[in-house]
Parts: sequence; structure tokens; C-alpha cells
Amino acid sequence: MTALGLDSRPPVAHLVVRQEEEDEYVVGDLASGNFVVVPEVGARLVALFAAGRTVAEAADEVERETGEPVDALDFVEVLVEAGIIRAQADGPPPPQARPWSVSRIPARLVRPLFGRVAWTIYVGALLATLAMFVAEPSLLPTYEDTFIFPDVVLSLLITNVTVALLTVVHEAWHAFAGAAVGVRSQLRLERRGIFPVLETDLTGLWALPPERRYGPFLAGMAIDGILLFAAVAPRFAWSRGWLELPPGMVRFLAMVVFSQAVKLAFQTLAYLRTDMYLVMATATGCRNLHEVTRLSLKKWVRRLTPAERNVLRDAHARDLRVSRWYRLLYVAGVIWMVWFAIHFLLPGAKVTLGWAAGVLIGAPFGSVYWWEGIALAAFASLNVLLPLGVIARNRYRAGKLAT
Repeated sequence: MTALGLDSRPPVAHLVVRQEEEDEYVVGDLASGNFVVVPEVGARLVALFAAGRTVAEAADEVERETGEPVDALDFVEVLVEAGIIRAQADGPPPPQARPWSVSRIPARLVRPLFGRVAWTIYVGALLATLAMFVAEPSLLPTYEDTFIFPDVVLSLLITNVTVALLTVVHEAWHAFAGAAVGVRSQLRLERRGIFPVLETDLTGLWALPPERRYGPFLAGMAIDGILLFAAVAPRFAWSRGWLELPPGMVRFLAMVVFSQAVKLAFQTLAYLRTDMYLVMATATGCRNLHEVTRLSLKKWVRRLTPAERNVLRDAHARDLRVSRWYRLLYVAGVIWMVWFAIHFLLPGAKVTLGWAAGVLIGAPFGSVYWWEGIALAAFASLNVLLPLGVIARNRYRAGKLAT
């Protein structure tokens, strides 16, 4: 394989180039999801490479057009380092999305899910749910709703399986929305604050105009609203005597309401880089708002590292301007997370661990009930260790990339 040099013709046929601002362009690979922002001269170089020019020929042509010398080889190396093009002129093609990716579903099959009629239904379902909560406040969720049965283990098993399935639906809707606009996706495990989350990687959306990104960003919340309505409506009818429901079904629906309400509330926490953060970043045209805001707050309590100071020094003016009021949302989000932990996570953990301790003390060693206590203790520990595990994994990956 031959490394790219001045006589090379960089493989750029797979790249997309979109103008972001008057003198800035987004260049990237939809398949890998890697993108960089380049000046106009960078976009011109990509166009010349696509037309068959070598690195040296493209540099000479841009110099004739602008009257300024340009280091085209250095630009190519930037694209290689970003994973946008391969480092060898005759190497293998860039990696494609995995075969099991839901984004391979034809756009025509999922596009009706995100049309005007569909979005009207999504919004209508959410408004109807809010109206039912106002009319019947007893339907509002509490942490007790996660304990469906007197048997805590069975309750936690059903609750967690249900929540996992609903989470997959949420992420699948993001992927379907991405497929509807021709963007591939991958599912991965990440962390948001103290919460482990599944995340649909839709990096390719940044190659699209801003107005085409909002649908995929909001798709997960849209289906969450539908599922929340589907759980609240039967309980509302039951509370008014319009419908008869078995007690177990009433408790199960209450658990689904709790899950979906928390999930929707979580997505509004922009400081955790949730769905609403992506919407806000797109609407304001920011590039690195979360990191700029985090560092601007961190410098008030701790000294920044040289690398962190460089991030703030080189931050885009728009990120710095928006971060002045985004800090309020960031701090409010931290306060909400602490409140949620105190009022929901800790009481639930207290019940779980208390039950587990009682079982382990009172049940004969090795009995079914003793193993039930072990399962409860393991579950409570997992809620703590899983976020830490994701943190450790991400730091390990970052270390490997740095190496």
C-alpha cells in the first residue's frame, strides 16, 4: 500500500461537503460518522480531489485562484487523522455501517412515521397526557410505582425488562428517523451524569442542513410521548369508572407511566447532552457548547489543565456567547439530578437493600429466599457500578486513542 503524498489522488468520492456558514464547510463521511469543519479553501481542495487532481495539482490550482500558498498535504493529513479518508492510496475502503444496523431499512418504509400527520399525533398525544395529569393528579408517578408486586425481585425483574424494551423502542425511533433522511446509525452504551444510557449514534446528521436534523433528534421523545399516553389513558378511564382493569394491570401501567415520565424529563436535561441539547445546539448553531460551558464553570472551582484552557481560548464566539445563559440550564440540571436521586433513586435503593438485608439475615443459607436476597443486592450494586463501568471504559478508549 502506498501512503498519500504530493502525487497521490486522495479518495474523496465518498465524502459529503456542506456549507455551514459563509466561510465554513462541513466535510465528512456518512458511513463512519466522522466530520470536520474546514474553511472555504478546504472545501475547494476536496472538490479538486474529487475531480481527479493530485495533492500537488490541487495546491497549485488553489494558489492560482486565491494568490496564497496552501499546504494541501497537511490538509489531507487532517482528513486522515479525523478518520474521514484512509491513510493509504490503495488501502481498503472506509468502514461501512454494521449489517444489523436498523438504519439499513429503506427510507420509504419509515418516512411516514415522521411526516406532518405523524408529528401532529405525537404532539396531540403529549398534550392529551398533560391534560389527564391535570384532571387526575393521582395518576402522577411516584417511586413506589416500580414495585408492582409484594415480591420485590419479581417487581424489579418485570420493571427492568420493561424499561429496557421501552428504551430500545426509543432508540429505534431515533434510528428510524435517521434512516428516513438517509443517515446510518449505531447503538452504543454511554453515560449521562449518574445514568447509564443506550445511545443511537447519528453523527451523520451533521452533514444535513439544520432543519432536517430536528426530526431525528426529537424522534425518541415523540415515541415516548405515545407510549406514555398509551399507559395513562387506560388508567385515567379506570379512575373515572369508564373501564374495568385488573389490579395487576393498573400497577403495571403505573410503572410504565413512571418510566416514560422520567425518560421524558431526563431528555429535557440539556446539560447532559440529551436529545434537547442536540436540538438547542442546532438551533443556536453552536459547535462545542457543552464542553465550553462545563469548562467555564469548572474554572470557578478548580484550576484548568493547559489542554482545557486551550479549549476555552479557541472556542467559537457563538459557543462563548450562548454559554453565558446555558450555564443556568447546566446548574439547574445538576440540581434536578440531585433532587431525583434523593426523591426516587435513594428511596428505591433503600427499599431494595433493606429487603435484601432482611432476607439474607433471616433466610437459611443457600435457600431460594437467600438467593433472592443475593439477587436483590446484586441488582442494587449494578445500578451503582454500571455508570462507573462506562466511565472506566470511556477513559480506557480515550487512552488508547491518545496512544
